[in-house]
Amino acid sequence: MTRVISVVSGKGGVGKTTVSANLSVALSQQGEDVLIIDGNFSGANVAQHFGIGFQDVSLNNVLNGEAYITQAVSKHPAGVSVLPASILEFNANAESLKHSIVDFLGQKDYVLIDAAAGTDDEVQAAIEASDEVLLVSHPELPALTNCLGAKKLAEQLDREVLGLVVNGVRGEKSEVDREDIEDLVETDIIGAVPDHKHVREGIALRKPVVDYKPDSRASHAIKDVAHRVRGVEPPKRGIKGKLRSRIEELSPF
Repeated sequence: MTRVISVVSGKGGVGKTTVSANLSVALSQQGEDVLIIDGNFSGANVAQHFGIGFQDVSLNNVLNGEAYITQAVSKHPAGVSVLPASILEFNANAESLKHSIVDFLGQKDYVLIDAAAGTDDEVQAAIEASDEVLLVSHPELPALTNCLGAKKLAEQLDREVLGLVVNGVRGEKSEVDREDIEDLVETDIIGAVPDHKHVREGIALRKPVVDYKPDSRASHAIKDVAHRVRGVEPPKRGIKGKLRSRIEELSPF
């Protein structure tokens, strides 16, 4: 059975697409057959995270009835199927998204939809096309407040909320602490991804960090989220694993 999960944030700039891209690769590394869809038609950038150039056929063409969905899918070396939207074409019939995904039901283990930020029609279309919703936020009050709005929208549409991934954690006193975050958003935190230069380097190199620096703390955090999404307890990492992470974090290359 294919699980269709929309990744939503309620606010731009919190690294939602970074989490979506890396989560898709982490699921693939754990043996799952994954398709990631760029559901952000007004600000599409999933393709850039995977180093995919401009496509002749995009999701926009599919939703407007100009192409078949299989024509728009690219296979990434990391094993993930990528369905990009076009950054050059803002018009798309978002309401057709749910119908288009039907072609992949039963073929993929997971379909991840990287939704637009906010709670507008694009976001609603992504949520309606999915069965479950994964929330992403920075540990800051404005982002968390908007994330709560996205969660309420998911609940209004009767979709299951899997939990919250707190991204860009720096461990600063200004950040909202874990207990207060869970009280505010009213959902469990299923992952906390640290802010690190390797994540930013991966974006610049157009390569997900779980592939670029697989032993970094950020990569381990996202892999743990993948395990929890799958309903599996994340593995315990011993001293050797922690040492590899430390060495990779300190490495300039």
